[in-house]
Amino acid sequence: MGYKLIIYKDNKFYREENLKQKWENFIYKWGNVESGSYFFEIKDEENGTISGVTYSHTAPFAKKFEAVVGENLPPKSITGFQKGIDIYVEYSPSKKSFSLTKMKFYRMNLNIADFGLEKADKVEIAGNFNNWKPDTEPIHHFEGTNYEVTLASPEGVYEYKYLIDGKWYPGNENKKLIIGENGALFAQGDLGTGKFVYEAIDKNTNLKAIVHNYDSLQYFNKLSDSEYEFKIRTQMNDVERAYISIVLHEEDNYEMIYELERYQDKTNGFDYFERIINFGKEATKLLYYFILEDNGSRAYFNGKTLSYSKPKRLVVNTTSKDIQLFNVPNWAKEAIWYNIFPDRFYNGNHYNDPIFNEFGPEAFKPNRLHEQNFVEEYKWEKSNNVISHFDRNRWTADFKEQVIWEKLGEREIDYSLKYARMYGGDLQGIKEKIPYMKELGINAVWLNPVFFSYQNHKYGANDFRHISPDFGTIKTSGSTHGVEINRNNKYGNKSYVDVLGNKATTSSELKLLEVNLKGENRGKNGYGETEDPATWVWTESDLIMVDLIKEFHKNGIRVIFDGVFNHSSSEHWTFNMVLADGENSKYKDWYKFTDFGQHVPITDDMSDEQAFETLIANRKRTIYNAWGGFDSLPEFNTFNQEYKEYIFNITRKWMCGPDGKESENWMEDDGIDGWRLDVPNCLENQNFWNEWREVVKGSKKDSYITAELWGNASGDINGGNKFDTVMNYEWLKTVIGFFINQSREGGVRYKLKAQDFFNELREKRTWYPYQALQASQNLNGSHDTDRLYSRIVNDVIGRNLEEGKQLEKGYNGIRPDLASNYHPNTTIDWRNSPIKPKDILKLISIFQMTYIGAPMLFYGDEVGMWGATDPYCRKPMLWKEFLYDNEKNPSHINQNEVYEQKVDSDLFEWYKKLIRIRLENKTLVYGKFREIFADNDREIIVYERVIEDHTIIVVINNSFNNWENVEFETNYQDERFIDLVTEGRTFRTGSNGKLKLDLKAKEGMILRKKVRIDGDYE
Repeated sequence: MGYKLIIYKDNKFYREENLKQKWENFIYKWGNVESGSYFFEIKDEENGTISGVTYSHTAPFAKKFEAVVGENLPPKSITGFQKGIDIYVEYSPSKKSFSLTKMKFYRMNLNIADFGLEKADKVEIAGNFNNWKPDTEPIHHFEGTNYEVTLASPEGVYEYKYLIDGKWYPGNENKKLIIGENGALFAQGDLGTGKFVYEAIDKNTNLKAIVHNYDSLQYFNKLSDSEYEFKIRTQMNDVERAYISIVLHEEDNYEMIYELERYQDKTNGFDYFERIINFGKEATKLLYYFILEDNGSRAYFNGKTLSYSKPKRLVVNTTSKDIQLFNVPNWAKEAIWYNIFPDRFYNGNHYNDPIFNEFGPEAFKPNRLHEQNFVEEYKWEKSNNVISHFDRNRWTADFKEQVIWEKLGEREIDYSLKYARMYGGDLQGIKEKIPYMKELGINAVWLNPVFFSYQNHKYGANDFRHISPDFGTIKTSGSTHGVEINRNNKYGNKSYVDVLGNKATTSSELKLLEVNLKGENRGKNGYGETEDPATWVWTESDLIMVDLIKEFHKNGIRVIFDGVFNHSSSEHWTFNMVLADGENSKYKDWYKFTDFGQHVPITDDMSDEQAFETLIANRKRTIYNAWGGFDSLPEFNTFNQEYKEYIFNITRKWMCGPDGKESENWMEDDGIDGWRLDVPNCLENQNFWNEWREVVKGSKKDSYITAELWGNASGDINGGNKFDTVMNYEWLKTVIGFFINQSREGGVRYKLKAQDFFNELREKRTWYPYQALQASQNLNGSHDTDRLYSRIVNDVIGRNLEEGKQLEKGYNGIRPDLASNYHPNTTIDWRNSPIKPKDILKLISIFQMTYIGAPMLFYGDEVGMWGATDPYCRKPMLWKEFLYDNEKNPSHINQNEVYEQKVDSDLFEWYKKLIRIRLENKTLVYGKFREIFADNDREIIVYERVIEDHTIIVVINNSFNNWENVEFETNYQDERFIDLVTEGRTFRTGSNGKLKLDLKAKEGMILRKKVRIDGDYE
């Protein structure tokens, strides 16, 4: 049995490699990879069959990419390969699974002459990294007696030997191997011994257990001119207490000593001691060292040496250019986020409803007479696979209901066209619902992509310069919507009215936005625009968006756009110009074209219709790299300087707005407040983000950048030069593990115990600087995940978030309160349980609103929307004013249930109350987090948020049982607390600081300490 890995790079054959057997699987260690887009095939050498590597999900290749292998499956390209990385490739013939894992291989040389050998027939290695099973796979013989050993093992300390022709070397003792930095590199910590672990076990390494590096944000973090975060690392369970001693001037005798708080990183085996210190004034110089204590013994560390007498202080000049302020705006820490998918939120203007979808007008017949005027007549019905007339789907229908074009279109294909539906949500609809958002308590909105695109999700833009007409307006009206344009604005100094004149009331934005493929205006659209921002115009849809931004700001709501700069749609105007001009196009190097062999250039002697037909044909005549294997999403070449400048100018346009500047009062500003970045780790040029960050922060001082990074993103955050923070999917995984999982066995289904939950949260807090944690988006879910309400009744899935096509794989898609354990994904009979899924959602919301980080709701979470991953998580919003059709259970395993779709008003009021509690208590934003109590048996956790004299204690009973006389210790004696959830119940600690209370099943309390004023309570 043998297999070969066939690798294609940038759509061309690249190379073929033997897969080496490793137990039941086959692997390949792919070192020092070149950047590019790749796809793969597996060749079975026994029967000669070739199978493609493909996938159905849309998760980016961050750390690990999982796919499937099938003989009849065409391979799909995978992106996210940065230059110089190592990748561990693994193929399982039995499971037909394929995975790519980014890691850093450890390479070492072996010279068998060191063992007195001149040659060998078989060289193997065995160690605790492979369970002491002799293996030839890691060893490569390259010359004479010299071999190279390549290990794909995690960081740690290992022992190993070589087995050469059946004999072990060295013969007397095992060899030692250290990979990376891990607590296992050092002697085990032992609290209470008075000894401090510093040196590594292996004396040949310079690694130390105790670390403080002021050059790294992880250890020294400037929050403001007066506030700093200090951190020191020690071996786990080695130091009882840690302090920092600081003076602000060399001649100053005033010493400030602060105790640091311990955080444990159990994954890597270290303790971190940390504290944020506000000096109350600008600190231009800091002179400090750390004090470590254990069982009465004391040691000192100044970042360089460990000593047992007071050392020379480490001196940091905080005004040095090397000490950068990692600026994350306070508004992002105080945010209550609301994520809006515009097409599915609210249809406020039926006159801009989409007249076709991502397949373009060429796939449809015009539905009504006036639509023919919005697009050139010759563009309709040019596809060989014309579906029918196009209609948007009915807002209030059962999601199963199909319109005619879906039914006809699916007759010839084996997949659903639900993904391509349009429902007609728009900017006017969002504006009309601002009072709804204000009532809920929302103060920050992330809009999924809004730039011109034929797609419902708009993750493939036709033009970043402009807002999509189906969100703004298709037919121009002549109105500027009260927006004023600065005539000196470098990124658009005129409106569409200035350009169109008398035609400003009768034109089609769809026509005007199309690029001219020939003639004297070749490469320009109907507004005369190019990539030069001096030519840019504010379209009416742009102005409708600016009006919305201003309305958001006027109502105290920040707004950020979705930045999708890794790829565009295949309808993007620059991509169309490459299809028109071929290899001679000035935009060719903006993309990753690999073959123009069959390209037919568009010439001026062609008619407009001939040019359009040639354009469509050229889409299939050219070969290029595309994101996720989708030809409709060609990837940009982010190394190209002209492309970078184009995106930088787009960024400035939308941040500065039509007035071209940042307003002193943000509530009067006409530009956006920041960006959410789509698949940022897919860019081959990661330095793009360093440059782009400077543009963003230079455009608006309080701007915000959050990134779609699904794992530990410390490498992208801790440099302080890329992103401010992340969409906190890792937070959500931990939440699922504690509140939703039900299994007592290990793995992704394991239900975290109370202390496990605290431990995991604590470890993840060590990943990022404090301001990044405060501003991280602690989300219920997104357009890429199933609804959290539905995940509660699909506990068997476990912590895996992005699976793709969940419903097709057996997801329980019923309205959650009706879920029952007849379905294999569901452990609990919720239908007959006194505890309902909504009770779990409410309990999670208490944790969400009281933990470090900014809570984020996906539209409709607050009214009980449910559904599997895309497209079911993207159903039209539930509104009280609409009467919805009943839904029939969409699950493959069902009992023919039929039930109502309607707003859960009780849940809305619950979220409204919880959000108000967070907004009214800044302690929940800025307060320190401290664990108080974890009861594994009763599944109870207690923690506090505290800042100065303001304290809030949160109590959560995650059990299905009621508990009486739950008692825990606090730091407060004879103090009164009020429960903000019930808005009335009060509790009092005893003279011993203990608090005793009764808890109902799945109950949470938010207990605010009442402040004493002149001895009495407020």
